[in-house]
Amino acid sequence: MLHIVFRVAGVTFLVYIAVIAKLGSSLFSFHPVLMTFSFTGAMSEALFIFTKYGVASRSTHRTRVTAHWIMIGLAALCHSVGYAVIYYNKEVNNKPHHTSWHGFLGFIVSILFWIQVSFGFFAKYPLLLRSFLSVIKIRTSHALFGILIFISGIGTMILGLWSSWFVSNASVTGFYGALGLYVVLVFAAIFVLVEKYSKILCRGVQAYFQ
Repeated sequence: MLHIVFRVAGVTFLVYIAVIAKLGSSLFSFHPVLMTFSFTGAMSEALFIFTKYGVASRSTHRTRVTAHWIMIGLAALCHSVGYAVIYYNKEVNNKPHHTSWHGFLGFIVSILFWIQVSFGFFAKYPLLLRSFLSVIKIRTSHALFGILIFISGIGTMILGLWSSWFVSNASVTGFYGALGLYVVLVFAAIFVLVEKYSKILCRGVQAYFQ
């Protein structure tokens, strides 16, 4: 039941962001909408897909893997366009890049996100790296870093709540509603994903020291 509430809250917040950004009214308006959808939407679903709370929880493992790839691909696409938009917007307006904590952490998360997406290919086809890493190490690393990058991404979104744009356009209710959604989402991700991957992570840690 709670996962349904989270999804409804997430969709509601995405619509709220689109409204206050006046989506389509400017180039910048696409940045908050695309980034919100990328992290709180597509990436969240991609991470939860292998749990009982996932949208394909009753499907076969192969189907869930395919759904995971689709969600991550969608998240990567939206993230890339969203990042390109804000970068180009600053170039056009002759503004410096990555001067705020939101911008700086966002830049770091973007790099790590694409590394993680690339590494996901080897998590799907681990035998390609069998000469260097075992299957358990590859998949453990992918799962662990995926969780950390997701949390870092949400952290970047939280910092964005204090940006001049959001503060000047969002209501007090919108601010605290967004903050509450992100905090709950982080704790839900930690609880559910660690619960799901705890055995895998433990085996992986033991494997590293063998």
